[in-house]
Amino acid sequence: MFNATYFTYDGVFSGTYGLIMADFDDSSVVETTAFSPVLNTTKPVSVNRFYHNGITYEGLPQHQITVVSEAEIPDFIRREILSWLVGRKEFKKLQIHQIDLESYYYNCVFTDAEIVYINGRCHGFRLTANFDSPYAYGTPTKITVGAGTHTVRIENKSDIKDSYIYPIVQFTGGSVDIVNTTDDSQRHFSFSGLAATEVITVDNEVKFISSNIGGEKLSKFTSKNWLRLRPGYNTLKIVATGTVTITCPHYAMIGY
Repeated sequence: MFNATYFTYDGVFSGTYGLIMADFDDSSVVETTAFSPVLNTTKPVSVNRFYHNGITYEGLPQHQITVVSEAEIPDFIRREILSWLVGRKEFKKLQIHQIDLESYYYNCVFTDAEIVYINGRCHGFRLTANFDSPYAYGTPTKITVGAGTHTVRIENKSDIKDSYIYPIVQFTGGSVDIVNTTDDSQRHFSFSGLAATEVITVDNEVKFISSNIGGEKLSKFTSKNWLRLRPGYNTLKIVATGTVTITCPHYAMIGY
């Protein structure tokens, strides 16, 4: 069997090199692991049932991918392709050009490259794709408001129904205060004492704060509560001295 499709990685279209993703098999059935979580439970001696303590993932999700070209790949092009695909210093966007996947993408780093030889000539590579999440990414939901007081709704469309999603918040100005009244009206996400022209980006998922002018910002994070969104629609009350943009990622359970 031979199934093939083009892809784009880090903004480069694979058709530029005549490369397609391919699976070689002697069967029409191909199975890949979509999700493999580890269930954490506890059971005290005197209790008759287990307590569910959540799930974790051991190591990065991985998938083996073969990319091939109909034409022979000469040495100088081979080096160019490998420098594009392999050993990157951070996760890069991977989009697979297939009708049911066009609106989704993955973040991955390729490792463990092996050359595919056909009749002694290089025609492609077998790669290990390491993903930053067990989920694919759909189109995020984004809202932007100006300075002042606003009440807005934002939708968390992710396929994760039993836990929060943590958005990215970017704002300008000296201070911001956000309360998700759908979740907890006493839980504030607040910064103060910042420069009026400073641009702050807060990735609430990985608990990371950055600034366009640098410097320590944790002391300005007065509430120490990371912004979180429940499944479905959330109502936010925003009080800010500058523009605020909130981006909620869309985690999609479609596998690899």
